[in-house]
Order: sequence, then C-alpha cells, then structure tokens
Amino acid sequence: MNRLMLVFIVLFINGCATVPSDLRTESDQALLSFADARTATLEGQSARWGGEIAHVSNLQQGSQLEVVQFSLNASGRPLKTDKSGGRFRILVPGFIDPAIYAPGRLVTALGTFSGIKQGKVGEQDYAFPTLESEQIHLWPEIKDPPVHCDCDPFFNSPFMMRPIIVVPAK
Repeated sequence: MNRLMLVFIVLFINGCATVPSDLRTESDQALLSFADARTATLEGQSARWGGEIAHVSNLQQGSQLEVVQFSLNASGRPLKTDKSGGRFRILVPGFIDPAIYAPGRLVTALGTFSGIKQGKVGEQDYAFPTLESEQIHLWPEIKDPPVHCDCDPFFNSPFMMRPIIVVPAK
C-alpha cells in the first residue's frame, strides 16, 4: 500500500512540472545553454531558450522575434526577473501575427542555434545569438486576481473584522 502511494505521489509531482509537449526533446539530448551560445561558436546544436518578446518583424523569408532572455523554470516557462542574459532572436518560418506575439508576452522556443548575427537595439550595435525555431510556445498571460471581492455578504459586512496578515521583511 505504501509503495502504491509513493508511486502515485511521484507521478503526481512529475505531472505538475512537465515541459509542454511541443518543447520536449529526447531525454539524452544535451541542450545548448544561452550563456554558452554567447561565448562559443557551437552552430547546429539544439537549444531551448525563452524570455519576453521585445520586437516582432515579419520578413519576406519568415518572421523574426527579438526576445529578452530569462531563465526557464522546470516547465520551460520564462521566469521574469530584473536579471537577463541579454537578447536573442528567434527565426520562425512563415508569418507570426504581431498582435498575438506582442511585446511583453512570454515565449519559449526549441530550435537549432545558427550563430551570432549583428544587429542594433535602438542605436547601439548588438550581437544576437540566433535560434532557428522548430517549435515555439507562447505562454498564456497570467491575470492578477481582483483586489476586492463581493463574494460573501457576511465577510464584507461592516460588523465583521478583516483579518490582518503580517509578512516578515526579508
């Protein structure tokens, strides 16, 4: 009975932190990290990078996403923080609608590293690691919960005291 429960718990936890099916690779395949791509010339290696879309360009031969790189969590979703490894470009065959793949949306791509291409960010020269995408995953936006909820007429009554939650400072 205990072994069955242990197996169930392991499967449940595994199911909570899985990479979406369109971003999975073979288990023994090593992926090129973003930091390694900036320092070495390893064209042709597979990579899974993600971040926040900064700019979308639709070119004659396909589309190009300029992405601010962020590290990925266990599910492959970018973790938006104040630290980034830099920017990179994702080349996508075909058309990508800039209204859907809008700046500020989170994206993760699986593809082949095709080298470093020179470009500009504003008026500054910039070296962009470039990924030719095999799969691209646009993450759904997470909405903030409403600040005030009129769900329970008794809890929102003036006769009820609101709970006070104290969070210690770090």
